[in-house]
Amino acid sequence: MSDPDEIKAEIDRTRAELADTVDALSAKLDVKAQAKQRAAQASAKAGQRLQAITASAPQPVQQALARAGEVARPVAAKAAEDKRRTAAVAGGALLLLLIVRRLRRRGSRPAVATAVAPAVVTVGSRSAT
Repeated sequence: MSDPDEIKAEIDRTRAELADTVDALSAKLDVKAQAKQRAAQASAKAGQRLQAITASAPQPVQQALARAGEVARPVAAKAAEDKRRTAAVAGGALLLLLIVRRLRRRGSRPAVATAVAPAVVTVGSRSAT
């Protein structure tokens, strides 16, 4: 293995293996991607089960499910459109709540800080500060 071309080839193979190892470790540490993958798998599995159950249901039930799906599509589309608006309203409400809480806290405090004597707790016949 004294040939420079062989050494370069070995270095390239080692680099490729190292890159694969780093990619595998990165994938294991990416919790968000793992959660998305598991959610997609669960969704696919649930869809398969739903199809199997729907296929084995009596004809009137299948017709009712088809009608329900037709009715639900526009509602789901409207909900998807309203996500931004709902998030903006919720964010505004939260901001308003925080402002009101801060104003109430300021209103209950004296304008000038005053010294407060330490509390005295009596235990039995002794007092401790």
